[in-house]
Amino acid sequence: MAFDKNKSNMALKEVQQILADNACEHDVFQEDRDASGYEGFDLVLVIGGDGSMLSAARHFSHMNCPFLGVNLGKVGFMADLDSENLTKELPEVLSGNNLIEEKETLSCEYNGREYTAFNEIVLHTQKSYKLMHFELKIEDNLIYRKRADGLIISTSNGSTAYSLSAGGPILSPEVKGLVITSLNPLSLSARPLIVPSDSKIEVSLIRTPSDLNSFIIIDGNQEIKLEETKDFKVTKSDQNFKLLHPVEHDFFKTCRDKLHWSLSKDENSSN
Repeated sequence: MAFDKNKSNMALKEVQQILADNACEHDVFQEDRDASGYEGFDLVLVIGGDGSMLSAARHFSHMNCPFLGVNLGKVGFMADLDSENLTKELPEVLSGNNLIEEKETLSCEYNGREYTAFNEIVLHTQKSYKLMHFELKIEDNLIYRKRADGLIISTSNGSTAYSLSAGGPILSPEVKGLVITSLNPLSLSARPLIVPSDSKIEVSLIRTPSDLNSFIIIDGNQEIKLEETKDFKVTKSDQNFKLLHPVEHDFFKTCRDKLHWSLSKDENSSN
């Protein structure tokens, strides 16, 4: 999968050379091909950022193999390998010196169909400044009715993505939980909510401006228009998403590096 054509082509050529030098058979995915025909691979290697990783996960999750990312983005949490150090880092990971992290995913049921989300499921209108009125239930218990620009339901993996930008908390990867975050709610007391990942969540759209469409948005790249049916259900999916990391991978170091958590120069030099 490609991220930026100019930068990724150089990284792709280097990756191909490293794979050839290490006798690793491989194929380069072309976007005009049918991803469902790919079978029998041990690894999906993604060149890009988190968006590219999510796109690859959507295409190749049926293969049930780990994903490894070469980071070309700026704030990527899923792509670990530095494009500047591939010659050193990639062979080491391919040799088996790595960690495999299994991440939970979400299933969204709407209008008789199911959709899989790796980061988040978002309820939103087509115009961000128009309030919608919705109801949230968990395990058939009413949690609240709220007016807001929308609602985000994210996995722990997605807690560092859109939910974080909306003021949600970061969940450590070991936490089996979901973050429910309202977008710009019309209430000063509104706060994000963390629930167990096996919770059954129901969202019902009560009211939205009559001249606007509303959508369920899956991982920022798939839109489902709300029709006559105004409610949907979210549960943990049976499908897991496997990420391959270098053996020295440290989630909180990634947070420090990517989110620029405040450290003095002395503290940085000691880590």
